[in-house]
Amino acid sequence: MANWHDESVWRLLDAEGGGVDGVIAAAASADARNASEVARLRKRFDAALVTAALELTAARRKARGKFTRADTLWCDVSSVEQASSERVAAWKAARIASVLGSGAAIFDVCCGLGGDAMALVDAGLTVDAIDLEPRRAWMTAKNAQCTARAVAAESLDLAGAFVHADPARRDERGGHTWNLDHHQPNRAWIEQTLRVARGGAMKFSPGVDRRALPEFALEWEWISDGASLVQAIAWQGEFALRVGETRATVIGSHATVANEIGEGHERTTIRVGGNSGENAITCHAESLVGIPDDARSHRLRIGTQLRAGEYLSEPIAAVERAQLLTQATLCSDAREISFGLGLLASSAPLRAPWFESFEICGEAPVRADALLTALREHSLTPRSVRVRGAAADADKLTRALGCTPSGTGVVFIFRSGNSARAVITRVVGA
Repeated sequence: MANWHDESVWRLLDAEGGGVDGVIAAAASADARNASEVARLRKRFDAALVTAALELTAARRKARGKFTRADTLWCDVSSVEQASSERVAAWKAARIASVLGSGAAIFDVCCGLGGDAMALVDAGLTVDAIDLEPRRAWMTAKNAQCTARAVAAESLDLAGAFVHADPARRDERGGHTWNLDHHQPNRAWIEQTLRVARGGAMKFSPGVDRRALPEFALEWEWISDGASLVQAIAWQGEFALRVGETRATVIGSHATVANEIGEGHERTTIRVGGNSGENAITCHAESLVGIPDDARSHRLRIGTQLRAGEYLSEPIAAVERAQLLTQATLCSDAREISFGLGLLASSAPLRAPWFESFEICGEAPVRADALLTALREHSLTPRSVRVRGAAADADKLTRALGCTPSGTGVVFIFRSGNSARAVITRVVGA
């Protein structure tokens, strides 16, 4: 039989692998790390089918952190790792559907297992899914119940089309890359698509530099799924609602803590898992949108002096990547303690979910013994050490201080000129 990667093996797995006596059920109850168990499976079933079934079982388990329908998905491990989570995909699909309306056609290029295609279909759109790998196109057709084709992205005519695309972010050695020249399809395809599409949503790693595509009128968005920054989207054409501005979005549990709506702050409820059906759920999303700091004529002021009783605040990664510190701190007295450092001081805690704030207790020399002494003087137990600008070895100090999640004190260490400063802070409410 063919290699387990081949589409034909997965089709056979679908046709013959089900049921209580099938290879899928047998693989689900086996320990893939146990060579003798795997050998017994291969005596009962074709070796390629066994390998595919074990891969499917591992992938479905991994998918439970991303998809409510994980146990019925057709997927492999790498496709799960690369896929948008169900609620992030639903967030993007809701925005796209609000522009296009029900029934509109959209390409989902580099569709993988179909995480985004499923959400687009659930949002009422007609999806033409594309992937270079036949196995992945087949998976999307099964999972999203949409048209899916195994063709090269470069062969598509996308002029005037609506497109969601997720170029692979792997270099020739298989390592992760932020360089658009090493994406698959590459920069030339990305730029051509942004040039001719009527509306585009181009997915990138959250580490992407938005200045990498300077010639296009885009709205950039950085999306956090709970506490994790997971992707960046370049919105183009009719999908770009606020060209030249950036957006930071938090979806899920971390989005529910905002207790006020400020300028540029939007709150949305999204439906995940379809517009109907018993598995559909709702979750909250908070977005902050505005002019990024590096495009402002007036931005957050700098003030290096820190006083006990003030608050030191650290922005969430989405706000920092979107460069929305000024937007997030409008109507506050916040100041950045060093240009580009990303740590802010203010007289009151800054707004959640955009910041995590800590009460300043004092400063100490950057030595483990001095930090422990300072923590004890303020009746604090060590929780964590947060280092910016390579000012110290965070892992070494964390071990030396004996940090625990139940601690009440957080040590911030950062560069100030040619030296390092350590600030002792108290967790708010501790």
